[in-house]
Amino acid sequence: MKKAIFYGSKGGVCEGFAKQIAEKIGAEVFNIKDCQISKIAEYDFIIFAASSYYFGALQEDWGNKVKLLHEIDFSNKTIALLGVGSQARHADSFCSGIADFYDKLRFSGARFVGEVDSKDYNFSFSRAQKGQKLLGLCLDKADEDKNNARIESWVKSLA
Repeated sequence: MKKAIFYGSKGGVCEGFAKQIAEKIGAEVFNIKDCQISKIAEYDFIIFAASSYYFGALQEDWGNKVKLLHEIDFSNKTIALLGVGSQARHADSFCSGIADFYDKLRFSGARFVGEVDSKDYNFSFSRAQKGQKLLGLCLDKADEDKNNARIESWVKSLA
């Protein structure tokens, strides 16, 4: 199974997490800013990674590219989502940007994996939250003591 992580990162935090996870799962890593959306079609297992900004907006490099995802046949693909945000500064929109991927692809035939329990987080609202679960792994740079354990647990759940 060909695996890849496609990320958007303004300050490098999301990029760092993407590379850390890619090393653990044997995936290639691509900055969406530097590649065509058609590159995604080459992979069977895809992690979409992005930081959220302002009121939960998807990282700007994903801008128009997320709107082009419909051009890819996802019917035999597995998707996981990785969000990066700040629970303290953006408690009312923590990692909300990854919900854009889900909303765009939930009827595409793709199989989504990697939900995580939201009880271990400290935020008031996220569009990425569905019931007691988050659509994917959400990481906060300020949560350094929990990030490695969250990543390890999440990577195991993807198998």
